[in-house]
Amino acid sequence: MDPLPLPPSSSGIMPALLYRRETLGRWTHWNTDFADQTLHGFGVAVFDVGLPAPLTVISAHLDPFVPDRARHEAKLLATRALRYGPYGIVAGDINYPPADPKHPVPDYAEMRPYNRSARTRLPSESGGRITPERRVAETLSYTGFVDAAWELYERTGDESLLRRTCAEERIDQLWASAPLRDAITDYQLLDSPAGASDHHGLAVVLDLTRAATESVWEYR
Repeated sequence: MDPLPLPPSSSGIMPALLYRRETLGRWTHWNTDFADQTLHGFGVAVFDVGLPAPLTVISAHLDPFVPDRARHEAKLLATRALRYGPYGIVAGDINYPPADPKHPVPDYAEMRPYNRSARTRLPSESGGRITPERRVAETLSYTGFVDAAWELYERTGDESLLRRTCAEERIDQLWASAPLRDAITDYQLLDSPAGASDHHGLAVVLDLTRAATESVWEYR
């Protein structure tokens, strides 16, 4: 992975991004205009990869404490990922359960109370039951994004795709916008070397020749 400088952002910051020039094409933008509107901040990296519109990539780390705030962050990141056209990726520590109600749930009784209180709905909202807080991921889905691991699971039935990404559940996810759905061809967790992090990395392969190229719209 070659470290390559990106153009200055509007804030004057000159960051560095690691990527393979031969597989990710040519960068065109690095935008941090909204970084101060989320708990952990974020940047928007934009690449010309030969599609009819640029490919936008955002590394996400959503608020782990307040689900309602994380929902706002998810909507902001999803919208920013579509700022340059319909090809967008939001990936990283989403901090909340996947969107689909059929997705396996962890043993919440074994979960630390501070995590359980964030990742499940209030008992008064769910008839006294412990119910996963899926609304954060649902926000990404409703904005037109696809959970790569769940998409491949639905195609193949391979339950290993749904492995937990941290000690308790699959809260790290890669979401690709709908025109990239068919481009998702592989997904795996990076769990070595052991102890490198309290979360596993994600590796997702996109075959951009399979991306939808009709009805390409511009942001307005």
